[in-house]
Amino acid sequence: MRPTLPTPVLPFCSFLYREDLYPKMEFLKPWETWFKNSVIFHHPFCSMTEYYSKEMGNPLNRFYLIGLETFPREVILEGKLKAQEEEKKFKIEDARTVNIDFGVLSLENVVLATNKPFAHRLYLTDGVYMDLTYIFQDKTFNKLPWTYPDYAHSEILNFFNLAREVLLKKIREKNHLSIKNLDTNDAIC
Repeated sequence: MRPTLPTPVLPFCSFLYREDLYPKMEFLKPWETWFKNSVIFHHPFCSMTEYYSKEMGNPLNRFYLIGLETFPREVILEGKLKAQEEEKKFKIEDARTVNIDFGVLSLENVVLATNKPFAHRLYLTDGVYMDLTYIFQDKTFNKLPWTYPDYAHSEILNFFNLAREVLLKKIREKNHLSIKNLDTNDAIC
């Protein structure tokens, strides 16, 4: 039996930043170039502001950028390493002023890249782990017990569900997969 090749993914970033330092969000340009076609989603909920403000200061703002072109799943490693390099460019006195979460959205899950190990995180290489953030079940993405509070918010989940519909349409258009009911399958085995 031949292994099943995975479907492509949509890459995304979550940006937490000092809005007083970067009103024009210049840190966004390399990501828009890399993703080519993308959309920004602003949402005021950010439960991690107090945690990050110790290092980054205030006021903090958050938004999400999702690429609308498909990439192979292996992009998660490249994206995390790029995020680390981009964060360094905006450090002031060795403190971050921009925090960039990189992840990928597939038909069956959403995965964030991180440098911190934990029981539910799988190691890739170069100090990068994969954090399973959502699973697709019962026709929607579902949070998990360890999903970060920011990602657990219902409107953020809705945004990722809409992005999944874009991915599904792109896969069908490109005929990447010959499974008929991609939108109703809870898991692709």
